Amino acid sequence: MLFCSRFVRELVFEERALQPCCNTHNIVVPSFSFAGGAVDMEAYTRHIASVAQEVQKQNPQVCAGCPDLVPLSHSVCVPKLRFAVLSLNHHRHICNCRCVYCDLWKPGQHPRPIAILPAIQSLYEQDALEKNCAVSWGGGESTLLPDFEATGRWLREHDYFQYVHTNALRHSAWIDEMLSTGGGKINISLDSGNAAAYARVKGGDWWDDVMASMEKYFVAAITPEQIDIKYIIFEENNKIADVEQFFQICHRFGVVNVQLSFNFLEVNAGAVSEHSITAAAYFMHRAQELALACELFFVDAPLRERIDRARGKFFQ
Repeated sequence: MLFCSRFVRELVFEERALQPCCNTHNIVVPSFSFAGGAVDMEAYTRHIASVAQEVQKQNPQVCAGCPDLVPLSHSVCVPKLRFAVLSLNHHRHICNCRCVYCDLWKPGQHPRPIAILPAIQSLYEQDALEKNCAVSWGGGESTLLPDFEATGRWLREHDYFQYVHTNALRHSAWIDEMLSTGGGKINISLDSGNAAAYARVKGGDWWDDVMASMEKYFVAAITPEQIDIKYIIFEENNKIADVEQFFQICHRFGVVNVQLSFNFLEVNAGAVSEHSITAAAYFMHRAQELALACELFFVDAPLRERIDRARGKFFQ
């Protein structure tokens, strides 16, 4: 039998649906229709219980092939759901960046983002949030949402830690306040180390704006551990010189946490090149040299094995 802990621990808000995960593996994820307002936890719990039963029966139409599924020796009954993680992706097509590795910002017929605070408040009122529930703002770009600050303030007032993914193109005074009061962390996917590389990868000449926002965020933060800087490696930025310039920027700002990821389109197509693997090996090697904490962001075991081999070959 198979099971996934995300069924009972995580809730992901998509544009018009609730899901137990963000579907980074390009598989069919069970979806529960949701158009805003209060979350019907009784109905959602029944839905997840049904999903869990189908997965335990290894229904090929439900989560088939997901590497996060784990074998169990016995069946599992879904208990009363209390979430440890909320992921807010209801605004995934709202973005002011034009990253060449992403299709989400491109024009299309997308629904207007729901107001997220009433949904979160309804979970709170139904005792569906763990006391230490963490809230991840995904996207799209959260700072563009009209209710971003109001929702963030409510979460802080109720002691829920927030992790905001932002491109930092648009500076947010609320993020300054959140950092300065210890209410959360941010993640900036910089993917470059100079203005030319930034424009090539991110789709616009906004380097100076991002640098200005980063400077303000590092000043506001109580500790640099509150800011993760990410590098998504793919064919447009996988030269060793590109990666090294990224680390020079990290040194300039006093970064202590870096993240490494790959282009999901290349990952799901099995098309991560050896050049990108070598760049990732250098990234990990350089982070260790500089005593930086290095997190692999959605890097599966086969990719990690390739990175380790390249690191042993080139950067011992």
